[in-house]
Amino acid sequence: MPPKLSIIIITWNTADVTLKCVKTVKKYLYSVNTQIIVVDNASTDNTVNLLKKENITIIKNKQNLGFSKAANIGANYANGEYLLFLNSDIELIDDSVVKMLNFISNNSGIGLIGPQFLNPDLSIQASVFPPQTITNAIKQYFYGQQCFFKYTPKTKKPISVEAISGGAMMVKHDFFNKICGWNEKYFMYYEDLDLCQRTHQQNMQVFYFPQAKIIHRHGISGAKLADSKNQWRRLIPSSKIYHGIVKHYIIFLILWIGQKYKKLRY
Repeated sequence: MPPKLSIIIITWNTADVTLKCVKTVKKYLYSVNTQIIVVDNASTDNTVNLLKKENITIIKNKQNLGFSKAANIGANYANGEYLLFLNSDIELIDDSVVKMLNFISNNSGIGLIGPQFLNPDLSIQASVFPPQTITNAIKQYFYGQQCFFKYTPKTKKPISVEAISGGAMMVKHDFFNKICGWNEKYFMYYEDLDLCQRTHQQNMQVFYFPQAKIIHRHGISGAKLADSKNQWRRLIPSSKIYHGIVKHYIIFLILWIGQKYKKLRY
């Protein structure tokens, strides 16, 4: 019997947190017929050896292919009716993801759905994106309105939103194939915004589901790509793809001027 849910975890040199992710999935989703797939992006640590005892599918890439390509490779091995993509720095704390699975199963108009993110101290972590427009960037950087950066909707009920973080994202397998999966132009970052955008183009909704809660150890997956002062530079290549060159530089200019403006004011 095919699994109800295929869980695809992308990892790169995060052995311990990946193992924790896998173990919490197995611990809390035992009531669902699941398939766990870990796609390793050529880690040089002991990730693969650590996971061999977990009775899961492990795919080891020969090089770091980035998130989108690795996630699509994992999806090619998936047999589940639904797919749940997880960053390796995700940790389940209960079985509330099952509620999210049941919700999308009973609502055919939902294309993508994501849970509420928590920090390790269990405080709420922003995981929903407003429209990434130039107007919203101006409102955010010059008027202090929360309309460009990630935020947390003020609701305890499921709600339709513009976009959700790809750190934990569930989708029906057939719909994922219909929209051609993750856009492999993106190595890392903005691929979630792109997937949400293409979902809306199919007249399907993107949902935030706060009844499901997971811990996200934000930044671990990409921490080794740059030092702390230059982490923002990792976003630039994908921003240019998502926004286009002109819009990217306009937003960058708004950000730069906005920061200077705030310094002058305060």
